[in-house]
Amino acid sequence: MQNCYYHNKIETVLTCSRCNKPVCNECTTESYVGIKCKECGSIGKPDILNVRIIEIFRILALSLIFAFVSAFLFSGLIIMILNIDVLGNIQSVAIMFLRIISLICLVLFGVVNAELIMNLSKRKINKFFPIIAASSSMAYWIFIWVTFFKIFDGDVYAVWWYQFFYQPVAMLALGLSIYLSYSRVK
Repeated sequence: MQNCYYHNKIETVLTCSRCNKPVCNECTTESYVGIKCKECGSIGKPDILNVRIIEIFRILALSLIFAFVSAFLFSGLIIMILNIDVLGNIQSVAIMFLRIISLICLVLFGVVNAELIMNLSKRKINKFFPIIAASSSMAYWIFIWVTFFKIFDGDVYAVWWYQFFYQPVAMLALGLSIYLSYSRVK
């Protein structure tokens, strides 16, 4: 057993991970890795952990804008393809193909969204970034709903939205999108 560097009468087995001084529980400070004494803990956080609140809101706003724009473009593309008169006899095949494409796009959006957030944050680490990634992936699905029901005529395209995005496999793809975006940023 060693005695604490700051309190000579207290025995301890803890040592500072930076300078190896023996310290008691009262002399430790909060750190992300290891136990640090008061002197080493006051040096400051590394730059990769310093994120200002304005950066968090900027990343949130840009990820939501990206989600809205990509949802609008994807929904518009699906609606344009389904309005082609040539599909006639092969419309059921086209709908199945578009279902598969919509599932792939839901999952792909989660990965692309996570990469966007990591690049916007300059690879910094923060506990809010995974939450922003997951919520903007959920917002992508909500923005697709808004596009189908509010921007385009809701009564006409409601059936297609239910076929493509409100079914068990699409819900699984949405969950995968949220999980992938959360885990890639974490």
